[in-house]
Amino acid sequence: MLNLDSVIGLVAPSICIACGAEGAVLCSQCMITAGEPPPSRCAGCRMLTKENRTCGVCTKWLKVYAVHVSTDYEGVYEQLVRALKFDLKRQAADAIIDIMSRNLPNILVENDEVIVCPLPTAPSRIRQRGFDHVKLLSTGYMRHVLDNPNVTDFELKRLLGRKTNVRQLGSSRAQRMKQMENEYYLRSKINLQGKTILLFDDVMTSGASLSAAAFALKKAGARRIYATVFAQKN
Repeated sequence: MLNLDSVIGLVAPSICIACGAEGAVLCSQCMITAGEPPPSRCAGCRMLTKENRTCGVCTKWLKVYAVHVSTDYEGVYEQLVRALKFDLKRQAADAIIDIMSRNLPNILVENDEVIVCPLPTAPSRIRQRGFDHVKLLSTGYMRHVLDNPNVTDFELKRLLGRKTNVRQLGSSRAQRMKQMENEYYLRSKINLQGKTILLFDDVMTSGASLSAAAFALKKAGARRIYATVFAQKN
């Protein structure tokens, strides 16, 4: 039986956002050259650092030990995210997942046990789109990555919930940090003492969401928080 995306694809085939070819949001030929990762850097100030670690200055506000970024939020990569989130083209998730899976954060190949925690999407955004884009991406990412023989065991857990539907679009970093303060909460009682967590999200803008999520997880006992995102805005 064809699912809804398959039916839509037959009636109105997707057009490649890079070359205009018919058949996929990003065609197989364009996928070959997609996904050049940025250099290892601090996600807060962009200073070059080892293994994408947050620098000593930025750790004062960005509570994540290291942020792995697959690409910059520009050109084709920006269009992919917009196709998924605003044009509601769920096929775009496949290309995003593929690109994120090519260059994995070191934490997934060096640690014995990692919990991957998707950042929760605001409920109002889920209702508007009809699906949770971060859930779609994170579950696909997990299936993709587990096929990699170099990856250690890890599990996907939706540890966090959101208190409000606050929308950060257009806000400054200081405003975003204030808006997201205490925004996340632990969804259930779980022992995170000494655990290593890898936060998962689609786009990092100011870092306020990642920092607030890391704060909530550390408060619950997590030892160290990492993050992986598809793209970072300049």
